[in-house]
Amino acid sequence: MTDAESYSAEDDPALTDPPGLYALRERAIPGGRVQVGGFATFQTVRVRVDGASRDGRVSVFGDLPPHGVYGRHDDPRIDGVFGQVDFGWLSRFWLTRTSTFEVIDDSTPQPGLLAEIDGLRVGLVDTGGTVSAAGVPQLQLIWLGAAEPDGTGWVPDGYGAFTKLVDRSLVAAVRRVEWTAIWRDFTVQIATIRGGRAVIFPGRKGEPPLGAPEVVPGGDRRTSGWSAVVPLEQLSLRGWTFTESPLGVGAVATCVGVLRGRTALMARVAGPHVAGEEPVPAPGSAVIIKKARGDTVTDDFVLVERSPHFWDWRVTVDESEVTDLRQITATTTWQGETYAVEGVNDKTAQVYLNRSAVDVHETTPLVYSVRPVERDALPVDSIHW
Repeated sequence: MTDAESYSAEDDPALTDPPGLYALRERAIPGGRVQVGGFATFQTVRVRVDGASRDGRVSVFGDLPPHGVYGRHDDPRIDGVFGQVDFGWLSRFWLTRTSTFEVIDDSTPQPGLLAEIDGLRVGLVDTGGTVSAAGVPQLQLIWLGAAEPDGTGWVPDGYGAFTKLVDRSLVAAVRRVEWTAIWRDFTVQIATIRGGRAVIFPGRKGEPPLGAPEVVPGGDRRTSGWSAVVPLEQLSLRGWTFTESPLGVGAVATCVGVLRGRTALMARVAGPHVAGEEPVPAPGSAVIIKKARGDTVTDDFVLVERSPHFWDWRVTVDESEVTDLRQITATTTWQGETYAVEGVNDKTAQVYLNRSAVDVHETTPLVYSVRPVERDALPVDSIHW
C-alpha cells in the first residue's frame, strides 16, 4: 500500500476547511513529498494559495488589497500581486493536494481519474459530467474491477468497460493519478494504460522526438505539444503523482453528448477564420469531443493546444457516432438577483454571472434546464473548461 492510500479526500475536510496553517505546509512522506495549493477568499477577493510561507503565513497571489498583506511584491509583468497573509484572514478554501512519489510498484494505482463512493474505488469518465432530463447533475462512473460489476445500473460501453450514471452529489472530491516515464530520452506523462499500451504526452512545450512515427502533433507548430500511443515496455517508469481536489460544479452553459457509451462535452469543427473573429463551422458533419487534462481518455484522443498555456484532449468523429446531444443551461440567485450561469471555473470554485466571476458559495444552488439538440446547435470549437 502506498502512502497515498492514507489520504482520503472524501473523509478529509482539509481541502475546503483546513484546520490550521500546518495543513498547507509542504512536507516529506514515505517515498515522496506533499504540496498543497489552490484558492481562498481574502477580504472578499479570490486569491491563489501557494502554501505556507517560511515566516508562518500563507503565500498568496492575486488582486490583493492594500492592507493586511506582508512582503507585498507587485510584478509589472503580470496582472497581480504576490504576498503573505495571516491564515485566519482566509476563508472559503478550495485546495488541491499533490503527492509526488519516486517509485512505481505493484501497489501504485493505474493512471486515470478516480473517486470513492461508499468505500468503493471507481473511475470517472470526466469531472464535467452531464445533467439528466430531470435537471439533476450526474457523473459517469467506470468499474475498475476485473470481474463484472456488483449492483444495478452498470452497462457495457464501447471501450470494453462498464459504466454507470450517478447523482453528482455522491462524489465530494476526485483523485487524479499520472505516471512519469522516459521515452526516447524524453520525459513524458502517462495519461492512461490499456491493453499493454500507454497514452503519453509531454508535461510542457517542446520539440517532439524526431523520426518517431507514433507522435501526433497537437497544433500547427512543432512546439505546440504532442501525444503518442506506445507499448508500455518502451517506457522506463520513473515516478507518479496523486492529486486530490474538491469536485466542482461541472457542465454548465454547454452541450454534451454520448460517444461509444461515454458522456463528453461536444462542439462543431471550426472552419478557417481570422484570429479575433468569431469562428464559423466548417462544412461537413464532424463533431469534436474534448476532455481536460486529468480526465479519463482512450487511445483515440490526441493532445491539442487551445492557447499558449493550455491544452486539451480531443477526438473528431462523424455526427453519426454521437447520440443524446443535449444543451445544459442553469440559473442561480446572487445578491437577490437571478442570473443565467455563463460558465464555471471549477479550479477556483467560481461561476460567471453577467460577465463577472462570483464565488459559488455566495450563490443559491444552481437550477438546471436540459433540452435535446441537433448537431447544428453545438458551439463551434469553443468549449471552455
